[in-house]
Amino acid sequence: MPSEVSIEIFVPLEFHQFISAAILRLKYTSQNLQAVKTANGVRLHGFADMVTQNIEREVTYQIYREKIFQETLTMRQNLYQMLVM
Repeated sequence: MPSEVSIEIFVPLEFHQFISAAILRLKYTSQNLQAVKTANGVRLHGFADMVTQNIEREVTYQIYREKIFQETLTMRQNLYQMLVM
């Protein structure tokens, strides 16, 4: 049974630019949690089937996933262009 959670997850400053996109992904994967970007990271409130440690791991994973996506976008676009030529 889902339990109510309210946690704030600290995110290092160098990852803050990726938080908004990660929150969008979290809305899909964790529909019962409301995520908000804060000055120090992400605040989550709502109901979850996961324990707090797993929620924090999921948030961190989504932020890092977005970082990798954005950093490799140009490379993937260039590779695609080479394939279609």
